Amino acid sequence: MLASPRDAASVIVCRDTPDGIEVYLLRRSSRSPAIPDAYVFPGGTIDNNDKSPQARMRLVGQWRPAEPAFTYAAIRETFEECGLLYSVDPVPADALRTARNRMIEGVRNFSETLIDLDARLDATAIRYFSRWITPPVVPQRFDARFYVARAPAGQIAEADAFETYDGRWLRPADALAAVERNELQMIFPTIKHLERVGAFATVDELLAFADTKKTIPVTPDVRPGSFFSIPPALENTW
Repeated sequence: MLASPRDAASVIVCRDTPDGIEVYLLRRSSRSPAIPDAYVFPGGTIDNNDKSPQARMRLVGQWRPAEPAFTYAAIRETFEECGLLYSVDPVPADALRTARNRMIEGVRNFSETLIDLDARLDATAIRYFSRWITPPVVPQRFDARFYVARAPAGQIAEADAFETYDGRWLRPADALAAVERNELQMIFPTIKHLERVGAFATVDELLAFADTKKTIPVTPDVRPGSFFSIPPALENTW
């Protein structure tokens, strides 16, 4: 029986530099059951709390066309995995770090953390960008929504050293070149998103594009030898 894809959400966190856009990438733990040691964007699967009325009430602003649970989960995973919180009002750095550590230790969950911080989530800060669905031939399948966002001002991205390690800011072109040299391991959707993001000179340009682009769900084709490709009709349109 083919595995059903699990709902997931991921955020491509970006910042401007004199040399162009950089994105934040994390290396997944070697013990991870899904894509161990691969460099990925912050993200993960949706849980029941992400779908709750309480979670929806914490979101402020426009979240369409993605469902609110995906937006909430994308912000939650970004905070858990790299310590960046897309909140409406600024939260002091020391309070963010303490709250995140308590989450990693299992003392508090994300909903409780938002109450502790008296924080509301800025749904307008992350822009829905794409939807990718893992092909049926892959054992662990995901129906993932990808967002793009500017790194929150005054916050520092740090890998959680639990699920993710070796957080890096990299220009998309440099990350792709490292993959070509076999210095970094990445999966096909990460590579294709880096190619897309790398075409923009600034984060403002990327966000403006995300605000107007259409989203066509992508399920990659699988070629002999387990190589992936985008259906020709979808290339540069998704």
